[in-house]
Amino acid sequence: MTNHLNNHLAIAIGNTRIKAVIFGNDRQILEEYAFTHDQLPILEARLANRDFANIAIASVVPDLLTSWHYLPQTQIIKTADVPLRGLYATMGCDRALAAYGAGEIYGYPVLVIDAGTAITLTGIDTDRALVGGAIVAGLRSQFLSLYQNTAALSDVHIPETLPSRWGLDTPSSIQAGIAHIFLAGLQAYIDDWRSQFPDSKVIITGGDGEHLVKWGLQVDIIDKNLIFWGLWRCCEFQSKALSQ
Repeated sequence: MTNHLNNHLAIAIGNTRIKAVIFGNDRQILEEYAFTHDQLPILEARLANRDFANIAIASVVPDLLTSWHYLPQTQIIKTADVPLRGLYATMGCDRALAAYGAGEIYGYPVLVIDAGTAITLTGIDTDRALVGGAIVAGLRSQFLSLYQNTAALSDVHIPETLPSRWGLDTPSSIQAGIAHIFLAGLQAYIDDWRSQFPDSKVIITGGDGEHLVKWGLQVDIIDKNLIFWGLWRCCEFQSKALSQ
């Protein structure tokens, strides 16, 4: 069995995918993995012969369990474990951890946009307290919803570049409507946040973040690993609390 006891495994189970990273002791990410839920056995097989000093798991799908859930060095991180003020009980732990990771790495106040299956916005102030946020179906969910719930609309994919505002056929009209309405709405939230917190960083994460930035969304930082920074810091926080 290969010994990786100086390394740490962090797993984030989202609505669509399972992501994992391996950290070194210096908080540097050494390896990254991403699989769909039904590909969990592939991830488990990839890491089957490896031991880790610590394992942290955050999940928004409670019924999906991995082989790492049952190990003694595993911490299951929930929203209540995230050391931010004012978080409500039903907030997803992935959202809370991304906001915490953003603030700890880039500073508070901070606005985090997570562009995944859902698009969430989460604002944290200088006192590490939740200001508020918003949730809407994500880009892929919008396109899929039109295709699945209508009889005549075609299956249209997310365009790489911002389409013309006025479509000349059904596919281009769908692309235009979703892209421009999403972009305008998100930018309005960002502008309002910056009017309240002019020194704040605006950070985007999630699989569709790069699409939004390519279309012109004005953010300061793209960081796909916010949830993992949050997991790392949350485990550090818990370890310090336990040692006191």
